[in-house]
Amino acid sequence: MDKWFKRTVELLTSISFNKDGDRSVIPYYPQKTVISGDEERYFRRTIPESFGISSKRLYNMLCELEAEHRANIHNLLIIAGGEVICECSRDGYGTNTWHLSHSMSKTVTGMAIGMLCDDGLLSVNDKLVKLFPEVPYKDKRFAQITVEHLLAMQSGVPFAEAGAVTETSWTEAFFASGLKYTPGTSFTYNSMNSYILARIVTRITGRSLTDFLEERLFGPLKIKNYFWEIGPEGVEKGGWGLFLSPESWGKIGWMLLEGGVFEGQRILSEEWCERSTTMHAEAPMADGDFNYAYQIWVGRSSEEILFNGMLGQNVWLCPKNNIVAVINSGNNELFQLSPAMDIIRKYLGCDIEDGLSRQDIRALHEREAHFFDSRKWVRPLEKKRGLLYFLHLRSRFAYDERWSALEGEYLMMKNNVSILPLFVVSMQNNFKAGIERFSFERVGEELIFSFVEGGEAYSVEVGLYEYRRCVLEFRGEKYIAEVMGEALLDAVGEEEYRIEFVFPEMPNTRMIKMKRGEDGRLDIEFSEVPNNAIVDKLLSRVPHTSSIAGFAIDLLERRFGESFIEKKVEEVFTPRLVAARADSECREGILAKANAEAAVESSAVKFVRAIVDRFFKESVGIPEVNAIPEGMEQSGDSEGKRRGLLSRLFSKKKK
Repeated sequence: MDKWFKRTVELLTSISFNKDGDRSVIPYYPQKTVISGDEERYFRRTIPESFGISSKRLYNMLCELEAEHRANIHNLLIIAGGEVICECSRDGYGTNTWHLSHSMSKTVTGMAIGMLCDDGLLSVNDKLVKLFPEVPYKDKRFAQITVEHLLAMQSGVPFAEAGAVTETSWTEAFFASGLKYTPGTSFTYNSMNSYILARIVTRITGRSLTDFLEERLFGPLKIKNYFWEIGPEGVEKGGWGLFLSPESWGKIGWMLLEGGVFEGQRILSEEWCERSTTMHAEAPMADGDFNYAYQIWVGRSSEEILFNGMLGQNVWLCPKNNIVAVINSGNNELFQLSPAMDIIRKYLGCDIEDGLSRQDIRALHEREAHFFDSRKWVRPLEKKRGLLYFLHLRSRFAYDERWSALEGEYLMMKNNVSILPLFVVSMQNNFKAGIERFSFERVGEELIFSFVEGGEAYSVEVGLYEYRRCVLEFRGEKYIAEVMGEALLDAVGEEEYRIEFVFPEMPNTRMIKMKRGEDGRLDIEFSEVPNNAIVDKLLSRVPHTSSIAGFAIDLLERRFGESFIEKKVEEVFTPRLVAARADSECREGILAKANAEAAVESSAVKFVRAIVDRFFKESVGIPEVNAIPEGMEQSGDSEGKRRGLLSRLFSKKKK
């Protein structure tokens, strides 16, 4: 069994069950090391009527997007005929701030490969083993893998995204994998194919991927604000980790829609543009309405083109209507199955024959300015109005006295919760020791929230009328945060305090809900968006990816009940913690009780982890279904071994 796979299960069980301690299975290094600047506006802004599209059509589209509860949109940019006809962002976000694109990064990596092919330095038929002759491989079929197999997600290599957070030698692990099928015979989406493509670019050019693209893509497209995370081998991740603004993605999409030309300069050859947007692999119908080309999705029954990243990052090209749509989101979605994209395609992918009326323009602009206001989790106070406030004789941003009851210092029960969303922490392997203490303090008319996490002290202003911006650094990783709070009465009339941390560069948001108890006790619920629903979707794919992992899940659910893992993951994504006022005489008792309850659960968790560890120890030598060499069928003996292992584990528990 590959060590990266065992580490993946160890990490998942640690995240799901471990309440304290370091969850990392590989050494940590900072990856997100800089923050966004503002990308300059490039496209001219105009009214949609200039291109035969009514403002009412876009108004209705925005209304439907806001009403769709599965669409948690951050930024939206619509370009028609090379001009922006619709632009909107939620509070805290902006179309000129870079945003993590996840797998949309693949499209840019694919373009870099296209440039090398255009230059005659590479062919899609080149064999991978000849490009990396020094790296050994085990499966003989590995010698058949070509650059095209990587581009079209047809390599058959099982070392995938999970290995990125459980392995440091990515190239070696990729080459050492036993193939799931003969290269070119099937389709399996795998970000590590894209990483190897990035390595090919650096190997041929002798430069970093971003240095090469600065000359060939970013520079010519006048994109100045970009960042690409580096993997543990010192190379850009290729398949993910690229930060670009919606405005920048709009340029890339428009360049491709124009056949590889931008401002009269050829960026990609017509041949590559056509080849890279032609279907090369048929994707499962369950993945959506698109097949796969070269690091790009293409419509099954239309000419539509899609750059797609998980959690709702999309650039959609509609050649029929000469439209590019850029969307950033924080959705619980993996691939291009997207309710938000369905709505955009419904309004802008059809035959547009609008009756035009300028009376709708003002309504559209108003809707753009208040995009997603109805979906706010934290609602700002209304600014004070009147002559005295207008003349600045009184503050328009008076302190909300309801927060006075929360002022003071609090000590936390043992935990490993971060202000950073768990999804970000896990992707970056940036696990810390948890929040130790925090305080609320009034300074003039401002509310200051200070906290100690992992031994480091932080202090941020909590906006009560609007988001307040700050920069948070966690072990060398830097994030812009927009912070706002609200004091309110909940559905049953109890006081509730909310703080929201919006991370405008990320798809992820952290929410904190607090309620006061007796004797200085404070009950706290942490949540985030996207949440455990995205992990549930990943877990549902595990049995189809690995029979051994599928049996491990089966083992736990037989012993602890159906959906056991999903319930545990939900608890981890929505932890409920207890704090106590530092000046309360009951603080030690409050924290001791909370820690004791957590310890009882922790002892049960140790048993779960022991079962998992024992399973993997005893499963060594049992063939993995997806790794069986070509031409060999799964034997009844290996199936019997697995079932026998389950039986032995359960019998040991009963004793």
